[in-house]
Amino acid sequence: MQHTWKIYDLKRNIADGVVIEVTYACESAHEQSGTRQIGDITLSGSASDSGFIAFDSLTEEKVLEWVHSNVDKSSIETSNSASIAQAIVRQAARTTKRGTPWD
Repeated sequence: MQHTWKIYDLKRNIADGVVIEVTYACESAHEQSGTRQIGDITLSGSASDSGFIAFDSLTEEKVLEWVHSNVDKSSIETSNSASIAQAIVRQAARTTKRGTPWD
């Protein structure tokens, strides 16, 4: 099972560049099956905080650190894995298929 964490979007204050919301996803795949969970976290802070990183200097890796410290990463990955496992079982149990021979 492959789990890939991504940042989809950042919401920030225009005046100081402080990120106040992160939209993230955990995209999971195994063989031909996949799923994803998308979520948002709300952040607080100010540009005067110790360790503040200017918006233009942020990296996806740094923002993912924020996400992982605010969500239950293991639970999300486990949920995605279970969803994919169920899809694989359903597909293996299929007894009919739609389509034409020229597809």
